[in-house]
Amino acid sequence: MFGLSFGELIIIAIVALLLLGPDRLPEAAKTLGKGLRELRKATDDLKDQVEREIYSDDRKAKPALVPPISALPVPGPAGPPPAATPENVPGLEAALAEPPAPAPAAPPPAAEGDGAPPGEGAKAS
Repeated sequence: MFGLSFGELIIIAIVALLLLGPDRLPEAAKTLGKGLRELRKATDDLKDQVEREIYSDDRKAKPALVPPISALPVPGPAGPPPAATPENVPGLEAALAEPPAPAPAAPPPAAEGDGAPPGEGAKAS
């Protein structure tokens, strides 16, 4: 307790007995005990208050990104989707326009050798 050995505690008790006397020593011990109890209670209360303040931010309800299902409106009976028109679909006219005819694909240019072993490719005459 307090980093004191048993021998040191005995010396402190003897000095207290000599200073206070046998009549006032029990009262002093009782007062010291009450003081330590009050100090511990005050520090525990302070510690609890600090912890409540620190963790109160975590306990607050954060707004949900998606509302709960019970808060969503109940849709009526599902019907067919509306027809696509240029008024409700942007870019519909451009999408429905006929694309230009594709250009005929040109064959890839012939590479030297065309798969023939080196030296047997195109011979100059």
